[in-house]
Amino acid sequence: MSDHIQSIQDLKARYARFADAVFRTAGSAAAATALADLFTHDGVLDLGPFGRYSGHAELMHAFQTILPASTVWSTHYIVSPIVSVTGDTATGDWYFLIHMVPASPAHAPVVTVYGNYQDTYEKVGGTWKIKQTLTTYTPPPT
Repeated sequence: MSDHIQSIQDLKARYARFADAVFRTAGSAAAATALADLFTHDGVLDLGPFGRYSGHAELMHAFQTILPASTVWSTHYIVSPIVSVTGDTATGDWYFLIHMVPASPAHAPVVTVYGNYQDTYEKVGGTWKIKQTLTTYTPPPT
C-alpha cells in the first residue's frame, strides 16, 4: 500500500476518533480544534440533513456548538475505503456505521446510522487534509 493511501486512511481514522471526542466532551474547544484541523482552511463538511459547514470558522462553530447540542455520545466505524491518489490530491469513498445517543429526549436509546462518505483530499504543507466530505445516509429497508 502506498504511503499516501496509508496517510489518508490514518486521516479518516483520526476523523472518526475526533468526531466522537467532540460529542463525548460536549464540544470542548480542544476536541473541536483537533477535528477542524483535519480539514483544509476552506474545507467543507456536508452532513446532509445535519447541516453543511464550510471553512474553518463554520467548522469550529459546528463542532463546538451545533453538533454537540443534538448528540451526547457517538462511536464512528468507518470501513471499506477506496482511495485514489493523483499528485497532491486524492479521493476516498468509505462506508460508515455510527452508533449515537441523541441529546433529546433524555435517556434516549442508541440510534444506528448507516451510509457513506465521499471525500476529496489535498496535501497542504506535506500533510494530507480533508478538502470536502459529502455524506449520504442509507437506512436499511423496513
